[in-house]
Amino acid sequence: MFKKNVDELTKESVIATKSKWLTLVATCLGVLLLNIDLFIINVALPAISNNLHAPLNIVSWTISTYVLMIGVLPIGFGRLGDIWGQKRLYLGGVILFTIASLACGLATNIMWLIIFRTIQGVGAAAIAPGTLALLVRVFPKEQRGLAIGLNGGIGGLGLIAGPVLGGLLVHGDNWRWIFFINVPLGIITILLIVLFVMESRDEKASKSVDWLGLVLLSGGLFGVLFAFTRADSNGFDLGSFYCLLIGFLTLFMLIVVEGRRASPLIDLSLFKNTNFTMPCISLFLFSIALFGSQPYWSLFMQNFWEFTPLQGGLAFLPATVLIALLQPAVGILCQRNMKKLRYIVMCGVIIVGLSFLYVTQMDSQSNFVNGLLPALLLRGVGIPILMTSTSLLIMNSVPPDKAGFASGMLNMARNIGTAMGVALLGQFFSYDVSQGLLQLGNNIPQAKIADALAMAGQFMVFNDEAIKPFISTVILAGFKGMAMICAVSFIPALLSAILIKKHKSS
Repeated sequence: MFKKNVDELTKESVIATKSKWLTLVATCLGVLLLNIDLFIINVALPAISNNLHAPLNIVSWTISTYVLMIGVLPIGFGRLGDIWGQKRLYLGGVILFTIASLACGLATNIMWLIIFRTIQGVGAAAIAPGTLALLVRVFPKEQRGLAIGLNGGIGGLGLIAGPVLGGLLVHGDNWRWIFFINVPLGIITILLIVLFVMESRDEKASKSVDWLGLVLLSGGLFGVLFAFTRADSNGFDLGSFYCLLIGFLTLFMLIVVEGRRASPLIDLSLFKNTNFTMPCISLFLFSIALFGSQPYWSLFMQNFWEFTPLQGGLAFLPATVLIALLQPAVGILCQRNMKKLRYIVMCGVIIVGLSFLYVTQMDSQSNFVNGLLPALLLRGVGIPILMTSTSLLIMNSVPPDKAGFASGMLNMARNIGTAMGVALLGQFFSYDVSQGLLQLGNNIPQAKIADALAMAGQFMVFNDEAIKPFISTVILAGFKGMAMICAVSFIPALLSAILIKKHKSS
């Protein structure tokens, strides 16, 4: 009888261990799907424009609507997952994402593509908080660093690998496979979730949902994020200012309302915990610089250095390989040095900051090998260090029943940081280029300035041998100026890391 009980316990332990690691696989596939789709479409925009006969400024909304959804909805979805069940919400998100991916690939015109892309973003927003919330329930604390490290690293891997995969899949007008490829991966993820992922929810939470809080949260974040998304294409005009103001006012109303509720959607006391807020700030600033500048690095290589889409994608491969190789080791390192975790965050901030400083040294003789490759290699080291350490700090700073909210906050910090970075850096580059061209004065005929400015804004050199060297100088100066702004943004990121409190053993 005793032997039988031991055998049963051993069998249950083996099943639990297997389920734990397959849960990790399921969550890694989910985060890989949603992050690859954040940037994979960049290289396909010209092909989509040609194939669907739509101007690029309209086609670009296939990116904007996706970013809006994954920036606005994860916090609310994360808290709903805490209440209703993270597995249920995660499964629903993957199913919606997979169906929407198929619909995007089959879209017959640009309006349907934008609609399906928006729905795909809603699915991605439902996936995002569950990727970490499910892990913290099945992995003990002594293994959580490795699990979160692998998950966060694969997330970063997806953000970097998106352009590579896009370059491989897009040939001529054949852009639809950037969406079709999600379907088999989505089906595999769905099967893993159904078969091996255990349900996870906050048993103490009220089952009634604070719908007013959810509406205020989503509305406020939408206003802020839409302001920067709109500014990316129209400049930061009065319309963008009003959107930003309305967004901030709505978020202020949310704070007032949530502070008076017995069962609020958001536990505002969490924001008093510096080990929760400071890593979020570091991750937010990191995302502004790194992921916000990513599209411009692609444009610089493809339009200024005349790389093909495939070459432009493969240029990110060194960083991708380093992330994949270092991620497991970084996760273990973070787990074994919990008391020094803030120093690991600082180390990641400094390394990525140095990668941008290196770019500021480029000149007209620079090429990929001596200009951008060293910076990309530094990124490949810094990304896994920074993303793993901040993710582990954030998830360990809240109780397990608030894991969905914490994961949603982490994703929001990264995604809104990315959207703000794209908009702000784009505005800076456009201003810098316009000022540079105006300062050239007599070197460029007045009739050609408007065309030269429009092309330079896309990192394209005006095809006139007489003025080409001048415009090339202006574009390079703008790109280096952008890199300097990114480097400077790591100073407050470093300060926020310094303010993280020393970890105390539980």
